[in-house]
Amino acid sequence: MKKGGARMFMRSLGVVLCLLLMSFNYGEEAQRIRELPDYAYLGSESEKELAYISGPFSVDYGEGDQAVSQDLSQGLGNEKGYTVQIQLFDFIPVKEISFRARDEIWVMPGGQSVGVTLHTQGALVVGLGSFENPSGEAVCPARESGIRVGDVILAVEGTGVKDAAHLTSLCNETKGKICLRLERSGEELEVTLQPAQDATDGVYKMGMWVRDSTAGIGTLSFYAMDSLRYGALGHPITDVDTGALLSVKEGEILHSSVLGVSQGSSGLPGELQGTFSAVSQHLGTIDTNSDLGIYGELYAPVQNPLYPQGMLLAYPEEVHTGPAQLLATVDEAGVQAYDCQIIKVYPQTEAAGKGMVVQITDPDLIEKTGGIVQGMSGSPIIQDGKLIGAVTHVFVNDPLRGYCIYALWMYEMC
Repeated sequence: MKKGGARMFMRSLGVVLCLLLMSFNYGEEAQRIRELPDYAYLGSESEKELAYISGPFSVDYGEGDQAVSQDLSQGLGNEKGYTVQIQLFDFIPVKEISFRARDEIWVMPGGQSVGVTLHTQGALVVGLGSFENPSGEAVCPARESGIRVGDVILAVEGTGVKDAAHLTSLCNETKGKICLRLERSGEELEVTLQPAQDATDGVYKMGMWVRDSTAGIGTLSFYAMDSLRYGALGHPITDVDTGALLSVKEGEILHSSVLGVSQGSSGLPGELQGTFSAVSQHLGTIDTNSDLGIYGELYAPVQNPLYPQGMLLAYPEEVHTGPAQLLATVDEAGVQAYDCQIIKVYPQTEAAGKGMVVQITDPDLIEKTGGIVQGMSGSPIIQDGKLIGAVTHVFVNDPLRGYCIYALWMYEMC
């Protein structure tokens, strides 16, 4: 074959191979394989699907290639886990899946209303404001130095800031320009600020407002029975003005008494009217405030009267649409179980919020609260006798529905 003909043949062969690969890639079998997760558990539906892979695709189990189990109710791997590679034509890698063993995780479900107190590291900048200096000019030293709303002031001239009052004291002790160390979006930086005199009272000011603590009402989701590590809320505590996630210097959860409920309606979320104080029972510490809730350690076990022996925690793959129950405290009766429906499930293989949608169906709860209200964040969801998740957000235009996070993701944060 002439050189030109050989090149033409190879080019044509390449085109044919590309067309074949494209047809396989966009075929029904390839699409089904792409939808399989990168990580799954032994005995899961994903593992059982391996038995149905066919055509030009095959499953490579590595050394000691195992036969596919005929009993699809049994796992295909060993007790600890294994990794498989799905291949096209027995040599082109398409997907790799790691299967791991499920642990039995026992937890005590919550549902108790808790007061939350949180003190931040340093001082959070919640606002910037201008004032008039003796020359009649509007100035804002903080803004001019590059400080932004949401920054956390960690140190003044190298001295760590304990709280807002300590920040004021340190600045008053420093004459002239002040070197501030800040945290912004997880990164630290330094700025130099020159306070200016306020023509109104003669005081030198920086032109910013700061906050160092917050408090509110939420719901305990669960705690691990072997360690007393707990999870609550299912969403982060953020500053009401800036929306910034608050860092944790120290904090506690305390027993909260529910005095009443402001009912929710379309466009207007309701709210539990709870109260707690320094003399309320102190339940545990707060050491973590994350996108997936708040976490810490209980001082002593907190009993759930509905499930005194605790229960197993469900894995995300076990959750399905259908009937469930929500545990919450909405009046003096304490923790009660209310009927609900899981109406939407979002498959997830790694930690994230909004894993499912729940709809309240219990007429008693609807009469008391109008649905999901503020303060119910963290309320545990039970399905098939297992803890599957916790309520995180209410739909503003439909208080009967809300988002939930999978309990496993919260447990992994504990």
